[in-house]
Amino acid sequence: MPEPGHGHGSAPTPPPAAPTPPHAPAPSHVDTVAARERAEAAFEHAVPPGLEAIHDPAMASASTPATTPRLASGAPGGPGQRLIGATRQAWRLGIRGRWRSYRAPILLAIGLTAIVLGTIGWLQVPLTPQRYSFLDALYRSLTLFAFGGTAPPPVPVTLNIARILAPLLTGYAAIGAVIALSRDQARALGIRLFARNHVIIAGLGSTGGRLAAALVDRMPVVVVDPVAANENMVGARLRGVRTLTGSAADPAMLRRAGIEHARALVAVCGSSAVNVDVAAAAAAATAGRATPLTVFAHLQSLDLWSSLAGEGATFDSEHPGMRLEYFNVLAAGTQMMLERDQPFSQAEREPHILIVGTEAVGRQIIIQLARTWRGLHPDRERVLRVTVAGRDAREDIDELLARYPDLQDYCRLAARPLPVVSAAFQRGEAMVGADGTCDVTRAYVALPDEGEGLLAALALHARPDTSAVPVTVAVADDEAGVSTVLGSDRGRFGAIEPFGVLSAATRDELLLRGTTELIARSQHAQWLAREPPAAAGAPENPYRRPWDELDEEQREHNRRFADDLHEKLRLIGATLVPMPLPDLDAPPFTFTAQELERLARHEHERWMSSMLAQGWRYGPVRDNAARVHDQIKPWEQLDEPNRDKDRDAVRELPATLARAGFAIQRRPGPAG
Repeated sequence: MPEPGHGHGSAPTPPPAAPTPPHAPAPSHVDTVAARERAEAAFEHAVPPGLEAIHDPAMASASTPATTPRLASGAPGGPGQRLIGATRQAWRLGIRGRWRSYRAPILLAIGLTAIVLGTIGWLQVPLTPQRYSFLDALYRSLTLFAFGGTAPPPVPVTLNIARILAPLLTGYAAIGAVIALSRDQARALGIRLFARNHVIIAGLGSTGGRLAAALVDRMPVVVVDPVAANENMVGARLRGVRTLTGSAADPAMLRRAGIEHARALVAVCGSSAVNVDVAAAAAAATAGRATPLTVFAHLQSLDLWSSLAGEGATFDSEHPGMRLEYFNVLAAGTQMMLERDQPFSQAEREPHILIVGTEAVGRQIIIQLARTWRGLHPDRERVLRVTVAGRDAREDIDELLARYPDLQDYCRLAARPLPVVSAAFQRGEAMVGADGTCDVTRAYVALPDEGEGLLAALALHARPDTSAVPVTVAVADDEAGVSTVLGSDRGRFGAIEPFGVLSAATRDELLLRGTTELIARSQHAQWLAREPPAAAGAPENPYRRPWDELDEEQREHNRRFADDLHEKLRLIGATLVPMPLPDLDAPPFTFTAQELERLARHEHERWMSSMLAQGWRYGPVRDNAARVHDQIKPWEQLDEPNRDKDRDAVRELPATLARAGFAIQRRPGPAG
């Protein structure tokens, strides 16, 4: 993994609401405020009940590798951007939120005040031969709302106040009516005039809603969704998200969303075909852009992804105004779960993994476990022991092997066909081997119903000898639902951890950083698994810790190396394709001697430019505190040991990518 020194790419070297019924009572002010709060909460935590979004096979193929695209400019995080974000949030949730909550009673009070003061004022107007009667004064006060406020001087103060309040209220109502009649056009006009450097999200489902909620406090967000009655729309608007109704696969709609000034477009419409159509529409709408727009398209199908990547259908050469990348939310979330709750310890005991539930997330867990195990243990004779528990465990394994026949070269799969609600499962027998003792070292529960998942997790700890086995429960959101129950560290909850697969994968810092973010994480995880603990009495390596515990500078060194991956592959005429389980009988990808030397030189030049941009300079003696490095010099002046560090970094690329679920594939034609 990269470090702020030479040998940056060498893995062994550590780096530094439903409509109201016709006769239902009108909602009270308190009810209205509560409804708005529920809409905001529903938008922020949007996910279909029962984990359907996570476990629906239509959302993600288990074969799709964990990948998300990177936004080249990154998410703004400086003091100025944070101030703007805080101001925007204070306006939405403070001033504007309170105004919307109390608008109706305030406007009613202003109207009544105008009528009362107008009536009093007209009664005080000196007329001859007699003053207005009460009814005449009341009538004249009502005409003030139609700008009928002409009166002979001297005009009483009360009437003057009413003559101002009434027309203002009328004007406010008129403007509101015009906006209500052409709200979508007004939103589109506002976006075209004022939206700059924003993110366009195509599709406001669970994934789009979570992403918008994560981004809106940091940067402008525009959402395009074809369903005007989408229940997430209300909550999105209350949070300050600009919304448009229409098809994002229409270039004209993308222009209305301000695509010419956008920083990124994320297509999460729930269908791979629609997402590809959105990307094609973006290509048509971005012709002539000075800087390329990054388009992220969510794909579920491995075959489609491989075909598009293999044929070079990234729109890059034909459409210089955009850069297209593919990603998959559930695979990314599963990889993050396995990084946090690592399946393999460095203890001498052979690992035995139990999986409860083999739908979308469960399949992802098994595939990624197998891939990670083989990366750590290339010896084919050593296979990972994985047991599947559940009512249809045997059928699930047969289906899995039919889809991935090479899986049997990675894992020794066994079934314990026990329904979760059965007495045997509830006694903890899913964790017990033939000898009657616990033989499981780690368990993952990935059931569609979160309540059933909680029941299964508790049952796994029903026996005293199983209570210490760590159990991870895959849920949609780690801050809601079952997660709040599992957050306790008491009793049987102590060794059970929830993991929000969907909420983790839709964090903006992950989703908008791209494939390179997860490749960087995979690179660190691979080094971490191979780095032995410090010897007794020796200081622990400060970089021997999980990715999330590294400081931002340490993570950035990994990201810079991974972010250059596409350029490296372009130089040798290759591309990145998903590869869930590499064929162990196929020869591994290797670089030619010429490619190795070219990429090693390129990596050194990239590293040197990065170091110089961070304020480092050349010096004959390395001094990290003074940002002086003795290897900031041309390739020709490096000695062979330091050149080998760059060569080693390039040699390890295929293994690093394989761990993340990718492979390098050569493209037909000459290299770049």
